[in-house]
Amino acid sequence: MKSGFLRSGALSSFLLAVSVAAPAAPPVKEAAAETVTPSPTALPEPPASPWGFNLSLYTWLAGATGNYNVGPFSRSIDASFLDINSKSRRFPVGFMGRAEAHYDRVGFFLDGNYVDLALKPRFSPLSNGLDSSLGLMDYGLTYRLFGPTAAEIPGWHGKKRPNRLDLYAGARTIWLDNSVTVAGPLGYIERQYSSSQSFTSPILGGRFLVDFNPDIFMMVDGNVGGFGAQNVNFTGGVLGMVGYRLSAFDVPLSIELGYKALKYNVDKGGPASTNALLNGPFIGFSGYW
Repeated sequence: MKSGFLRSGALSSFLLAVSVAAPAAPPVKEAAAETVTPSPTALPEPPASPWGFNLSLYTWLAGATGNYNVGPFSRSIDASFLDINSKSRRFPVGFMGRAEAHYDRVGFFLDGNYVDLALKPRFSPLSNGLDSSLGLMDYGLTYRLFGPTAAEIPGWHGKKRPNRLDLYAGARTIWLDNSVTVAGPLGYIERQYSSSQSFTSPILGGRFLVDFNPDIFMMVDGNVGGFGAQNVNFTGGVLGMVGYRLSAFDVPLSIELGYKALKYNVDKGGPASTNALLNGPFIGFSGYW
């Protein structure tokens, strides 16, 4: 009995010691809820604007071939720009520029030229020579038959663009101002003959653009008009150029070199009749938005 009691007491003491020595199990914590940060909603890209604009400034070094009439006087000329400059009493004055606005496939263009010539007289004791001012303004609507639209053009920046074909219809307004001063006997009496008229006639045309690579492109433009409207028997033009694209301050630009010719036949029997061909090289600079 005594030994059993001892054994029982020893076992109880051992279990008590073990329970005291063993560290208490840490309380089980609930797994923290996983925090998920919602990703911000991706903002849609703003739609491409259907509008496009470009502005060109250029210098046209045109020679002239044809006849200029003022009253009973007529002057024939067949000279290059350098010849005209040498035969002129002053450096020929000219202003040239073109502006275009496009909405999707439809566009509007305005192209203006102004040239002022002061030719030396054939007989200096009798005349001061012929003064001729010529203003040309082309304007109308275009339609892109195939190729990128105005909204798609920004997406082609730095890439070779597909071929483009534009057809257009509009009008050409021509201003003519011819004058000559003739001296009388012994130079004491002078008489001035002058004529100033303007004519507007319809034109139809098209232009074709090809990219050789992302930077170099070519354009050919041609038109015809007149059709007898307002005494303009015929007017027509052709232009060919090669351009190089670049950019400044994220604005696409281009430099163009080419050749331009324009013929007009105005009122063959009138007081300001002119039958002339202007042609020569040009250099231009364009910006695009």
